[in-house]
Amino acid sequence: MNENVSRRRGVILENAILDQAWLLLNQIGYSKLTMDDVAHAAKTSKNAIYRRWPQKCHLILAAVNRKAPALEGKISDHGSLKEDLIALFKVLDPIFGIIKPDDLRDVISDMLSHATYYDLFSFVNHENDISKSIETIITRANQRKEISLSIDTISEKALNLPTLLIINEIVLHGRLNEASSKDIINNILLPIYKVHK
Repeated sequence: MNENVSRRRGVILENAILDQAWLLLNQIGYSKLTMDDVAHAAKTSKNAIYRRWPQKCHLILAAVNRKAPALEGKISDHGSLKEDLIALFKVLDPIFGIIKPDDLRDVISDMLSHATYYDLFSFVNHENDISKSIETIITRANQRKEISLSIDTISEKALNLPTLLIINEIVLHGRLNEASSKDIINNILLPIYKVHK
């Protein structure tokens, strides 16, 4: 290792590691990629990687996050409950466009295998971006008189259901496609959210 490479620190070293992790992910795929491969390609030690990302899945998610376009934080008003839900499900499309389904499925499965049940259910059952968007969508639909359900009467289970269904699709298929989104919205979410009308 030459002196210039060995002296890299901080953001410069992190960017080098993430760049190589991204290249290797696209060249050989998640299942074949190892931390040794990344360390060798980035001309650094495995310890330098593990200090920042304790698991391969965390490293690859960081690399994907760095390359992915910014996700739309708020769902704008599309005029109906159904159209708002469709817009919510499309928010993840930029992620699905830059990573192969098999790789995304393997990354998420790996992450879930390293998470405790408490961590997993805490993420699903507590405030996250999807559940916050659902709160907004339900409030709008209630104000339009589409549904009688409101943010005060919706059950926590109904609020968290979209997050669970999205995770399920990614684990099973590596992405959320248009057909599965329509099925979830038309046959699961709309009937549940409109049941009290």
